[in-house]
Amino acid sequence: MAYDKFIKDVGLIGITQVLTTLGAFFLLPIITKTLGSYDYGIWSQINVTVSLLTPFALLGLSMSIVRFMSAEKDVNVIRETFYSVLFFVALTSMLISILVFVISDWLASFLFQDINTSYFIKIGSFLIFFSALNQITMFYFRIFRQISKYAFLSIFNSFGGLVLILILVKMGFGLFGVISAALLVQLFVIVVGILLITSQIGFSVPKFTYLHSHLKYGLPLAPNSAVRWITSSSDKYILGFFMGLNAVGIYAAAYAIGNIISFFVSPIQLMLFPTLSKAYDMQNLSEVNGYLEYSLKYFLLFAIPSAFGISVLAKPILRMMTTAEFVSGSIVIPFVAFGIIFEGVYQISINVTHLVKKTQYNIVFLSIGAISNLLLNIILIPIFGLVGAAVSTLIAYFLMCAVSVFFSQKYIQINIDWLLISKIILSSLLMALVVHTYNPETFIGIIIAIGLGFIIYCLLIILLKGVEIRELKSIIHALIPNNRAVEVSDKFQ
Repeated sequence: MAYDKFIKDVGLIGITQVLTTLGAFFLLPIITKTLGSYDYGIWSQINVTVSLLTPFALLGLSMSIVRFMSAEKDVNVIRETFYSVLFFVALTSMLISILVFVISDWLASFLFQDINTSYFIKIGSFLIFFSALNQITMFYFRIFRQISKYAFLSIFNSFGGLVLILILVKMGFGLFGVISAALLVQLFVIVVGILLITSQIGFSVPKFTYLHSHLKYGLPLAPNSAVRWITSSSDKYILGFFMGLNAVGIYAAAYAIGNIISFFVSPIQLMLFPTLSKAYDMQNLSEVNGYLEYSLKYFLLFAIPSAFGISVLAKPILRMMTTAEFVSGSIVIPFVAFGIIFEGVYQISINVTHLVKKTQYNIVFLSIGAISNLLLNIILIPIFGLVGAAVSTLIAYFLMCAVSVFFSQKYIQINIDWLLISKIILSSLLMALVVHTYNPETFIGIIIAIGLGFIIYCLLIILLKGVEIRELKSIIHALIPNNRAVEVSDKFQ
């Protein structure tokens, strides 16, 4: 079984995620300290709107090409499929962007509660077009495990945007500069990505030969993203309705820090689904089981202690990264961080429904999370404010996680090591107590606290035999290139 190759790819993606997360992390103080909570609230609402509408432009086609192209060998089929999907998504996303542009005044008055935001909505509407094309382009490199290219484009997208935003904000362009930078960097990534793809598979005007079959698979998944959006992002709309854009800005900044935990599942999920699809199509169920169990284990091994650590460091991190008006949001971070752990387990387990082609159940799981989150937000936000929104999200993700794991076990047994999980929680709790006692107040202090927490956790988890030293050596051996390492290559060059 090519676990070493899988771990190596996940490791490279992980390093990429670290760098892109750092880019987003550094972006937070630039925007919050320059724009303030109100403009940051507008920027957050624009991002929420883009995340809601982009899946309708994609129509599930991004998941469809991952599912069916992962094991494809025929370059002609790959070429026809990719350009058919790319052209079709370009059309649908442009239509949606134009629609948002046209109704921007209504959105500004009704959703943003401020007609003056219409100007920014008009500019931001085209983020839908670029985001959709960006996803299709990047998915190609993910499908064929061309991780070095995926990593380069992802890092440029993050740090290129960071540098350009910094320049435009310093020049006095404000929120207009932030939105413009996001558009320009995504355009660059799309152009470079398509040029790289064309150099491998060539170019041809699509005949849309396979589009019908891909839409048949993908269309039922399109509402899933919208329903999932209700769980992950509707709290910001409801919060804005009841408490205004300042509250949205404060909540969004805290949410962004708590959401760092999603970094641990992102590199796994990026590689897991195409890897599982290939193994399942080759009827190698032992590999499928192995990949799922390894993914769950290593996600929890890193995500749980990180959630504990970020919870006890919430206030100093927020104080360092933003201004005084944002610090009240620190109470939100623990609820978000632990909610993202449940969401990560959901992401891993939900792969099973795609493998066994039972994707119609996905909408059920997502609806459970969406309905519970929506109702709880409406009830709790007027009473508890920011905390009400965070608690609603935590409960919704827990319910989604529980039902998806229960369903997945019916088709593919995933070994959940409860003893290991208890050891991880115990080690994390003891580590968090030490870090909390240290109570850092400066940037250097926070860095020292993170390093100290990491060392303490590693020692505790090894002493409790949650992870053996030989296992750590195996992971390091797989991640560090050596003379027999399998290089990431371009499959069709």
